[in-house]
Amino acid sequence: MASHVPLLVTRLALAAVASCAAQAGGPVVHAPAVEGAPAAARLEPPSDDKLTACALPWSVADVADGAGTVIVVCPGDAHRATVEPGVVAHSLDAALEPARHRVCDCAQKMPAPASVDLKVTTAPDDGTASVEADAVDEELDVEPAEAFYACVGTLHVAIPRAHSDACGGPKATFVYPLHVDLAK
Repeated sequence: MASHVPLLVTRLALAAVASCAAQAGGPVVHAPAVEGAPAAARLEPPSDDKLTACALPWSVADVADGAGTVIVVCPGDAHRATVEPGVVAHSLDAALEPARHRVCDCAQKMPAPASVDLKVTTAPDDGTASVEADAVDEELDVEPAEAFYACVGTLHVAIPRAHSDACGGPKATFVYPLHVDLAK
């Protein structure tokens, strides 16, 4: 039983901070500022009717108003930290591009709301990440927004394995709330 306590504490801490993160609001993606993205990262050239947020690959370095903060979940502890270049940024970037494809595919299939809130969770030591559409914003038209959020759903992504010392040795999990502006 005692061996399950640290895992339970970690899960409870993750749930608590993730719910706080959704309320605090995360960074906003408008359009990437970097024009020189590798050609292999693009599905197709942007068209005039494409959403601005879908035009170029997503990266935490391109988030409007800076990359912001990430919630670092350690065994028995959770805290906020600034997203800086390195393992955290690389793990988030590895999850953001598949998320862009999912969001933009849904936007091509159905009317997109003005924005979508995503929760990006990465565990670089394990080589895993997930991106999920968070709760529908109360300011949106609920029915179409719920259909869009259901289309986005939860995406599980394999990312390159890497170790971060954010927890002083043990594995760290990073939770990054992201508000994506889907206006054209």
